[in-house]
Amino acid sequence: MTKIFLDTPILREAFVGKINGQDWRQDFKLPANAHLVTAQKCLAEMYGILKTNILDAELQVYGCTSSKSLRDMILNGDDFLNIFWHHQILEAAGSTLNAVEAGEQSKRFQALNKWRNCYEKVRADLDEFLRQETIEHVHYGVLFADHQWQASFDDLAIDTLIPSEDLEIVLAAWFSQADIFLTRDKRLIRFSFSLPLEPKIPVFCIPEDLERKLLEKSRGVVSFQ
Repeated sequence: MTKIFLDTPILREAFVGKINGQDWRQDFKLPANAHLVTAQKCLAEMYGILKTNILDAELQVYGCTSSKSLRDMILNGDDFLNIFWHHQILEAAGSTLNAVEAGEQSKRFQALNKWRNCYEKVRADLDEFLRQETIEHVHYGVLFADHQWQASFDDLAIDTLIPSEDLEIVLAAWFSQADIFLTRDKRLIRFSFSLPLEPKIPVFCIPEDLERKLLEKSRGVVSFQ
């Protein structure tokens, strides 16, 4: 079994590929025995990404629009009004939405409610994608329940050159004993060589280098390129 950790951009590519009918596993050249894992932070980031212009571009099939585009269309780009009306939708019951009298407020309610329902559909499909593809995730509560891993987090921050925004996901990959950390971040790949020289540290690479890096790992010598 080869355990492969997927970071957020890779999850994005995989989900978009699946929704658009592509064989993302073949595109990434995943081995047949691949066991896939990610981090809770990556899932949270994906939930946020699904509100952005990914809906206007890669996921047009849903017929949604990004939250920014919707804001510009119905609220003239006003962020304060966007936040206000967003709260109204989250707190309003379905019967309340149906009871709003015709007018400008009703149009805003209905447009925002339609957007919210569409977003929830996309998000639910992401969760179903993770389930169908058996992509596990490392939960924060599990990761930091052990003092050893709390200390390891500090070690990563102090002793390595891993960017601070990536510390949790690198620790999650290490915790899960992943063989490969699949990413598009070449800066992170470069700085991964500052990690401890331990057998359980994953090899960082882009999907195009996966086969070569698995071969290098099997030989015990991983190149810097």
